[in-house]
Amino acid sequence: MSRLRIYLVIWVACLGLFCASAVACDKTINVGTNERYWPPYVVLKNNALTGSEIDVIKTIFKDSPFCINFTLLPNSQRALEELKHGRIDLMFAASKTREREVYAHFSLPYREEAMMLYQHTDSANISSLEQLFKKGLTTGINGGSYLGQAFKALSEKYSEQIVLTSEADKRFALLNKKRVDFVVDDSLVAAYFTKNYAGILPVEQVAPVHVNNVHFIMSKKTITLNEVAVINRLIKNNKAAIKRIYNLY
Repeated sequence: MSRLRIYLVIWVACLGLFCASAVACDKTINVGTNERYWPPYVVLKNNALTGSEIDVIKTIFKDSPFCINFTLLPNSQRALEELKHGRIDLMFAASKTREREVYAHFSLPYREEAMMLYQHTDSANISSLEQLFKKGLTTGINGGSYLGQAFKALSEKYSEQIVLTSEADKRFALLNKKRVDFVVDDSLVAAYFTKNYAGILPVEQVAPVHVNNVHFIMSKKTITLNEVAVINRLIKNNKAAIKRIYNLY
């Protein structure tokens, strides 16, 4: 073999090592979601997930010890069950609850959400959630959402008036067709859909149903406390970038 060919072989081998190191990671985190059309947070387009929530995750984990893999699941209840058993490692936009803390770790919060009540222009007039349910009216919600203890108590008492849907577009389509009387959803998500449905608007006389921080929720079966600490540092270090991303949407 000529000296030139030896140099070329060494150069190609080194290039291969460089490429491997550029994409190498200590661990792949399997991120589960049931969301396919949840603008502005998540939109599945051409078999790829896009949206502000996806951009935030990619930003947080860029140049980290972790690679990220996304897995689509049929609904939020199934996603939480998969996380509980360690078949997925992490979910995003999660509310912290005592029940979930039994099987999962929570990261530091990375944004705030406001869950509000929305109506059709033809919906009955109400001044409180209690009045809504006492009138026998129906409300569409995401089956996996935690909407606070007050709403949880009402939804358990009036369970037959709760309509569970896994996708935001279906909830607002039902409200637009007046197949449910009200919908509870994230204010930014609702802002998107109310642009498409002129007959849907917030119930201004009712206070936000639930305002809280959201977190990454991580399986205790697959994510260690040391890894949680690393992820928390990544969130802290990317606060400014996270804020810029949400401002873009």
